[in-house]
Amino acid sequence: SQLSSVNIAALDELLGGGEERVGGVSLVDTLGDDRSQDPAGSVEAAETSFLLSRAIEQLGERERMVVVMYYYEGLTLAEIGRVLGVTESRISQMHTAAMLRLRGRLTAAGV
Repeated sequence: SQLSSVNIAALDELLGGGEERVGGVSLVDTLGDDRSQDPAGSVEAAETSFLLSRAIEQLGERERMVVVMYYYEGLTLAEIGRVLGVTESRISQMHTAAMLRLRGRLTAAGV
């Protein structure tokens, strides 16, 4: 009784018409592939990454160092403060200022 409600469909059967339709769409053409990358998403991610790297390059040297050490090297604010010879609260201020500048530049770029 459970199998009686199952529908079986051929993946290569054309949808919405007979076999004689040229350029028809089959069921297999409508199925998504979860393993494939979304082309639009890939382009958008690459563009965002490019714009972010350009915005980071425009930061001051110390702010750029804070961003790199925090996000790319995984250091804490206290560790960055020891490396740069300033307090953790000063690093926090620099980080906040850098994030505001980056957000402003990315917003202006339409990201």
